[in-house]
Amino acid sequence: MKYVKHLILLALTNILLWNSLSPILAESSKPPKSSSIINSRGEYGSFSPRGDIRRFSGETLTYDIDFLFFNKAATAQVRFYENQGKYFATLSAETKGMVGFFTDYRKHFYKASFDIVDQGQRVRTRKFERKVINGEEEERTEHFLDYPTNTHFWFLFREGELQERHLDPIPEGVVFDDILAFFYNFRNGVYGDLKKGTTYKIDTVPDKSMTSITTYINTEEEQEKFRLKERRTKNDEMLLKVLIPKDVFNTQSGELVFWASNHYIPLETEIKGYVLLGDLHGKLVNGVAGSIQ
Repeated sequence: MKYVKHLILLALTNILLWNSLSPILAESSKPPKSSSIINSRGEYGSFSPRGDIRRFSGETLTYDIDFLFFNKAATAQVRFYENQGKYFATLSAETKGMVGFFTDYRKHFYKASFDIVDQGQRVRTRKFERKVINGEEEERTEHFLDYPTNTHFWFLFREGELQERHLDPIPEGVVFDDILAFFYNFRNGVYGDLKKGTTYKIDTVPDKSMTSITTYINTEEEQEKFRLKERRTKNDEMLLKVLIPKDVFNTQSGELVFWASNHYIPLETEIKGYVLLGDLHGKLVNGVAGSIQ
């Protein structure tokens, strides 16, 4: 029986690997490209609240991250890009300087490989990779999402050795959005118009802590309390509270707090309860917008 199970897992792995490498559907043809600088208010000339999600291709957002009295203790970058007609997003972050020394220059790297669906309005993950490097230690997870067979197949590696592998069904009609797919789909209005006082709950790639991402956009009155507390100048912004699986960023609660521009660009973020470091504060330092349709 164990041998039969091994053959089934091997066959499904081959199917999923083949699907992840297969050409994207015809609707994923590449749009014309142009780019513009995102200004300090998180605004850019080609902004549109909704449209073909491939317009994000070429977008790069770079953040400095502070911890306690350590300024620029880490840096992070989020990218959406196209390569040979396929679309991808990455998030990379690493500690540096004194904090880097005491944390073994910890690095986080996430990569999502996308299909473009719903007439170009949405990205749907077919593969999601997570890698955390802490000195000589490395942990990596790989998720394959095969919607033709409604199968979620994932692996956990430590120091390059396979530790766990799982085969789970994807419920009919459900889409598992990883954190990067969520980031772009949310900004494109896939889950509904972005309105203050609204809560959004999105199915995400399941892990041991939770199976959904919950986002709440604070009301104007709630935002004003935060502004006064932080002595923040009033601008046309949105304050969001986001709960993601806590294993993603190795935090105690999975809670993130964002100030986002009226063009839906995160300007500042606070990562709550990062293990060993406490709360981290990130700020946008530069950005390039994606393609113009």
